[in-house]
Amino acid sequence: MDNELPDFQRIQQGFAQHIKNPNESPIPSDVDDRHMTIYRDLFFKNVIGFLSGAFPVLAEILGDIRWQEIGRDFFSRHHNKSPYFLEISQEFLAFLEKGFNPEDGDPAYIYELAHYEWLELFVDVEPEKVVPPFHREGDVVAGVPVLSPVVEGFLYQYPVHEISVNNALCEPRPTALIVYRRRDDSVGFVATNSFTLQLLAQMKEKQGSGEEVVSSLLKLMGMTDNLAAYEGGVDTLKQWLGLGIIWGVKTESLGN
Repeated sequence: MDNELPDFQRIQQGFAQHIKNPNESPIPSDVDDRHMTIYRDLFFKNVIGFLSGAFPVLAEILGDIRWQEIGRDFFSRHHNKSPYFLEISQEFLAFLEKGFNPEDGDPAYIYELAHYEWLELFVDVEPEKVVPPFHREGDVVAGVPVLSPVVEGFLYQYPVHEISVNNALCEPRPTALIVYRRRDDSVGFVATNSFTLQLLAQMKEKQGSGEEVVSSLLKLMGMTDNLAAYEGGVDTLKQWLGLGIIWGVKTESLGN
């Protein structure tokens, strides 16, 4: 603790450090343990409760004792970069990626499963970007497809969407997933492949008709003359329209 700080700041700092890590930071001299116990329990229970709500599958698989241990480790050691409660899940994900020390018996997929659960939450609560006017029905090949305003794709080393307390011993299997917000604000996901993840990335980066986007991707991949790959890309766009990954076709591209 910085002894050059004003007294009130040193008191606040000592109070906070004891709440975060009571085993290593002594209780403030002017506060009795009975009252500090209330604060210690209140803060930690709030945090672990929020984490359990954000990562329910991971919490169930690890079991209450191990989950509490990991939650306590996060609460004690992780320096949060955000003061907002809604961003605790993102801070926990950063902790699992860089500050977490796994123990024997911990599943190797802890971070990936947590990322997938966080992604579902992110897609559900992230404010929507403004989308251009569009028709729900239209030619996604000739017209300009309008993606869901909140859609993300990732390639995992485990089939994280299949992991549960009844399937906790799953083997590694590269798994491409797209998680997105439908037009009715519900969250959807679809298992896909690396090609379609690249197609999604291309659509986010490049404005143009579906045909232009697919052709641009094939050019980048050195597959310009591959008719089967082109048709596969076109079929994917049509499927995405039905699933709600694509919300429609931009009005201007239809000549209206």
